[in-house]
Amino acid sequence: MTVSEHRGVDTAVFNPSLPEKRSHILIVDDEPEIAESLADFLIKKADFQVSSARDGQEAIDLLQSTVADDAVEIDLVLLDMRMPNLSGLDVLNWIRDHAMLKYTRVVLLTAAAGSSEKVEALTAGADDYITKPYRPQELLARVNTILRTQQLEKQLQRQSQQLAALNRIGQTVAATLEVSEVLAAAVEGVDPLLGVELSGVLMVEGGSHLRYQNLHGRGGPLPVTAVPTIPVGRGIFGTAYEEQKSVILNQPEGDGRFRPDVDAPPNFQVNTLIAAPLVVRGRPVGLINAFNKTDGRFTEVDLDLFASLASSISEAIENAWLFTRIRQRQQELLESRNTLQALIDGIPHPIYTINDDWRLIGINKSKADELDTVPEHLVNKVCYETFFNRSQPCSHCRAEQTLAQKQAQRWTINWKGDDHLPREWDVNAYPIPSRQASSARAVILWQDRTEERRLESSLLQAGKLAAIGQLAAGVAHEINNPLTAINANAEMLKMFIPQEDENYEAVDLIARAGDRATKVVRGLLDFARQEHYNLTTGDVNGSIQQTLDLVRYQLTSADAEVIRDMAENLPPIVGSWEHLKSVWLNLIVNARDAIYQMPAPRQISISTRLDNEEEHVQVIIQDNGKGMSEAELVHIFEPFYTTKDPGKGTGLGLATTHRIIEQHGGDINVVSAPNEGTTFIIRLPVNGNGNSNA
Repeated sequence: MTVSEHRGVDTAVFNPSLPEKRSHILIVDDEPEIAESLADFLIKKADFQVSSARDGQEAIDLLQSTVADDAVEIDLVLLDMRMPNLSGLDVLNWIRDHAMLKYTRVVLLTAAAGSSEKVEALTAGADDYITKPYRPQELLARVNTILRTQQLEKQLQRQSQQLAALNRIGQTVAATLEVSEVLAAAVEGVDPLLGVELSGVLMVEGGSHLRYQNLHGRGGPLPVTAVPTIPVGRGIFGTAYEEQKSVILNQPEGDGRFRPDVDAPPNFQVNTLIAAPLVVRGRPVGLINAFNKTDGRFTEVDLDLFASLASSISEAIENAWLFTRIRQRQQELLESRNTLQALIDGIPHPIYTINDDWRLIGINKSKADELDTVPEHLVNKVCYETFFNRSQPCSHCRAEQTLAQKQAQRWTINWKGDDHLPREWDVNAYPIPSRQASSARAVILWQDRTEERRLESSLLQAGKLAAIGQLAAGVAHEINNPLTAINANAEMLKMFIPQEDENYEAVDLIARAGDRATKVVRGLLDFARQEHYNLTTGDVNGSIQQTLDLVRYQLTSADAEVIRDMAENLPPIVGSWEHLKSVWLNLIVNARDAIYQMPAPRQISISTRLDNEEEHVQVIIQDNGKGMSEAELVHIFEPFYTTKDPGKGTGLGLATTHRIIEQHGGDINVVSAPNEGTTFIIRLPVNGNGNSNA
């Protein structure tokens, strides 16, 4: 999701012209004239930061100092292969063995015309090699290519770290039921998330002013008593709160909405800022902000993350307020049962209270409706008998710890629904204070997280696939030309070298490796390419049957029994049927491979039906094969990830399948466990309900 897709986000102030970090290159050559000439060229032509070393030991000392002294890191080493004492290969091996420097990019400079030193260099872990005498422009082009790839990898790593930090903050604030603790945890997490000098959170007072509740700098929490309030509607923060818009300013002094006397904390120089409103049930209640990103400017990705953080904080505030009200009225529960019943009946989530004998003291209407009864009929019954038909407490339940230790507990319950899709509920247990020391009570709250988790997974997967697809296209195009030269020259060498020649086998290996690499590049381009979808109305059952006819021989040779349970009179859907057939084909062939070496009976079940809302056609393809572990399921839709044996798959099939289904406005999920088979569940919108972006 981009920033422009967020409701109420202001991106007019995005400034891409701020300076980026200069790349740092180390030149290692025992000939000072060569090193000095190359350094001058790189500085003048590309404005790199360049350091030099006269031999291998000096290079090692310099590299080690960047770690020990926290100096500017070196992005790329241009390393002469032949030097006295320590050779270039010795230095390269030292770098690759170093725990903190082993991923440093290294290009070896060799004067050898033959291929043996080049092969030796690449085998030792060099990222590239250049033969002397070299053309400076060619060297600069290779350096730029390697640095671009490095920057993309760092960007992906940084975004992954940011998502992990966002997840940690979300979990922390979601598990907190005090507003003050929610705000403190949120502000403390901004620096690890974005890398800023100062962050804060403001809450509205009297509907007219915003007051800082927390300020957090790099040294820890800061006092807020001396920070003036901000009038609603004044300055960038007062405007962002009033209009409920997220905003970034990378040049605040040039923006008329920025008021230093209002927006800047006392005695603090603002260079860049970011802010997002806190909204509970459509009503703004506060604002979270941050100042001076330490590594440059704020970006659209930062604003996406910050808006997500603000959403998590808003939900946590809402939950904290809700349970604050519940705690305030616990005393009233002892005096007036009807008052508590009216309160919990207004909560849409299932909620009930139990005592230390597991008997129900109170239950809300939402939970009673699930059992088709009224709350009064459930009071004083044992909870695990009433809800789960069990003779003893549920194994997953942590309410016993809440009753015994008077401490809140939270846990998650997962199971598979009738539609084969996983279900997830969060359960919270909170102790209820009582005047009687011998009486322990707890309130239990259930919250359905199934759709939230599915959307999170879908957004994360879509982002990963988009980023990988973009990177894949660039990498494929970069390596296609040299790969063509390798393949052509290998074939020419095979024409001139007799088969009995001892070098023929080596050339043949090069040719076969080149062919395989060409197939991988083609797969990369196919995955990254936006294909044209010819959308027509059609029948899902007929499409699946046509696909089964295509793979009839493979299924028969695997002794696979196909069990079909296809609903009749399914509504038509709009789709690109050639693409959808490739989806069925890929999933059926994968199922056949999964059961191929399993003992009989080997079964593949294919069923279709209309979902409960009658808005999607559901296709379920299930096998009783070897299944997949939880670790494999996390990566199953990523390009080049495969559970098949080497040489039996490129790992692009399920990634392409995922893309096709999403471009039809549908979704695909997988449920699997070792030795329990695999189930793929596909949902496609019926005619008129989808929003295909194909």
